[in-house]
Amino acid sequence: MGTKTGQNTILIMTTLDLVGYGGFIFLAICWVPQTIETIKNGKVAMQKSFLLMYAIGAALLMVQAIGLENLPLILLNSYTAVASLINLFYGLFPRKEF
Repeated sequence: MGTKTGQNTILIMTTLDLVGYGGFIFLAICWVPQTIETIKNGKVAMQKSFLLMYAIGAALLMVQAIGLENLPLILLNSYTAVASLINLFYGLFPRKEF
């Protein structure tokens, strides 16, 4: 019976990992258009305080995910931290128009 429980645990973890990767894909898709638009325009329409808090939150969650060795969460929080930092950079230092 212990083996069966162990196998179920492995199956559940694999299923949960797949759910995590699915969530990562959807959230990553949300950030791509905004980040591309920000890079193209050289400025961002979002509030700087939101971007700063989001970047800090994603970074803290990434540290937790690394501690838990949870790859889907590591990838998600790494990606969202970088995307929000790119947007924050252009919020703080907008490209000058010529």
